[in-house]
Amino acid sequence: MKETISTKIIKWFYGIHGPLDEYRRNELNRIGNNIAIFLLSINLLLSFIASLLMLNTNNSELTLDIVVSILLLTVFASLGYILYETKRHHLTEIDVEAKQEGKIKHKFIKRAIGLGIYFAVVIYGLTILIDWLPNKGALIPLLTEPSTISSAIVSGLIYGLLMGTWEIHQIKSDPNDKKVTQNHLHQKYWLILFIIITSLLLMHK
Repeated sequence: MKETISTKIIKWFYGIHGPLDEYRRNELNRIGNNIAIFLLSINLLLSFIASLLMLNTNNSELTLDIVVSILLLTVFASLGYILYETKRHHLTEIDVEAKQEGKIKHKFIKRAIGLGIYFAVVIYGLTILIDWLPNKGALIPLLTEPSTISSAIVSGLIYGLLMGTWEIHQIKSDPNDKKVTQNHLHQKYWLILFIIITSLLLMHK
């Protein structure tokens, strides 16, 4: 049976690689309902807080900063809940044969690199737009600003690392296979090296 567009979107959003069976669909519905209730409650509370701040301080800049900060926290909290629940209920696991594990990991690594580049470009563009909008001055100096470029690169590296690590750890294969165990060790070594390099870049910045 051909998947509908809505099914493809759900699988992409939650990181489901296998078929969206009844068990997975029911669990995703439960997760989505919990997040909807959480976000609705936060939005109601946020509206009350914003109104209270404006009435007492009349400081629109402070109110905007607080509202945006809370919204970002709710987004991160929602994403964390999704990752925790999908991992706990094995919704995103991928069953593969030992001989296919290397090929699947290579595919995920390539996709993580692509996502990292995409994320870096988005951060780069947004940073330039935010810096340019208040004064609408010269655009060329903003395009070549070293801090903007380095921040975008570091953000892309971290995002690509997180996405690649997350997807690779969804692979489920025979734990008794010595070759698979060795591959996991190599993966951990490369992951540690990547974290060290990323930390050095952040310290340099």
